[in-house]
Amino acid sequence: MSEIETKTEAELAIGDVLTGAESELRAQGCLLFKEVEEDDEEDEEGGPAQDFDEEEYEDAFLAHWEKWELVGPGRYDYWVEVHHDSGEISLYEPLPSVGLANQIDPTDLVGLQEDQSVTLTGSMGGRRAVVTERRLGCIKEVMGQTTYPTSPGEVVIDITIKTEGRDGASITFESCLGHPLRAYRKQVLSNRQQKRRFGRIIYPSSGVFDSLPGSILQAVLYIVGVGVIFKIFLYLLYLM
Repeated sequence: MSEIETKTEAELAIGDVLTGAESELRAQGCLLFKEVEEDDEEDEEGGPAQDFDEEEYEDAFLAHWEKWELVGPGRYDYWVEVHHDSGEISLYEPLPSVGLANQIDPTDLVGLQEDQSVTLTGSMGGRRAVVTERRLGCIKEVMGQTTYPTSPGEVVIDITIKTEGRDGASITFESCLGHPLRAYRKQVLSNRQQKRRFGRIIYPSSGVFDSLPGSILQAVLYIVGVGVIFKIFLYLLYLM
């Protein structure tokens, strides 16, 4: 089988120290992932899959991402993820006291699917949530070292949920054979949030307004708002 070379895209290297609001965080390890298809052994009718060029198929359809573990005073198992396809950069903060209530096996996420309702336990006990994303990734390469041992070839299941309510939080549960279930609070970071937390931009966010200074962004929003109000005023005059 031909392997696709995957390179890191974050402006990080093993040993780099970040000095933002998150004081003295050091890049300790990096995991390179390739998406795993769950149903690639059967076609849509349930029969054997058709012959295909595996490398061409992977290039066309399978996503890649990288996860960097940052460690510092009181910090470990703290990750920044760069998704090579969506351009999102996300922060994962560990939530050791959060679990799932409605599973037969609390270490197994295989049965959970998108749009499924779940109930949380532990420090968020009783809160309801909905599964917003289900993802399988195979670790293709390990650089540096991580707090919890990992090896190339391990398949990790990520289930991301969104808690109910206006203050709903995104929480990702990670399951890997031979490892305990882990929970993380997930936050997609803008360029400004990266600068505040880490002192610099690790990976340019795909947000439309991220590159604009705050004053310019406020001016743009003000002009847009005034334009909308003016159009409504003209429409009301027309009705009169």
